[in-house]
Amino acid sequence: MTAPAPEHFAATVGAAGLGSELRVVLYDRRETMWAARLWWLLRVFGHDQAAVLDGGWAAWQAAGRPASTRPCGYPPATFVPHPRPGLLVGKEQVRAALDDPSVVLVNALGRRQHRGEVNEYGRRGHIPGSVNTTAWEILDRATGRYRPEPALHAKVADLLDADQVITCCGAGAAAASLAHTLVRLGQPHVAVYDGGLVEWCADRSLPLQTGP
Repeated sequence: MTAPAPEHFAATVGAAGLGSELRVVLYDRRETMWAARLWWLLRVFGHDQAAVLDGGWAAWQAAGRPASTRPCGYPPATFVPHPRPGLLVGKEQVRAALDDPSVVLVNALGRRQHRGEVNEYGRRGHIPGSVNTTAWEILDRATGRYRPEPALHAKVADLLDADQVITCCGAGAAAASLAHTLVRLGQPHVAVYDGGLVEWCADRSLPLQTGP
């Protein structure tokens, strides 16, 4: 897995001033997926007072919102982790899910990678049986913001009805962005395959599938 140990995560975010009781707003400069990744890790370690800024830094600037170049710092705080291990899964759990019809595997990477037309992780293709809903499909590409909720519901309706969803990507960022959206739309049974295709493709005993 690429997620840090609970004590390492707690020490890092605590040193940055993030305490267990604080409200956090997260943003990034690239399609919100890295902000969503941190949102997911906070959730994994028991912190629910976090939100992702819709559209991130680009949308903030485009809206003419105020910005500052002054350094910003917060005093160190205490973050007490309360791990929720079910929100992250490893390759053995994904392998078991291949034969479990109650689990939907979702590849959040691009369509060309999913079909095996490009080789980004050492082998071509996707985890067998996984469907492809990319982390870019849930965004309005013109604005960088998430699509309106009715459009998102229509796009991921089958996932919202699933008993269990596991999202994956290369190593957890795009998967977290899709997982964040599914949780926001009301799907409570979502996990992220944290090792993703980086881990899966490195193990030559694990199967891959090409095509749609």
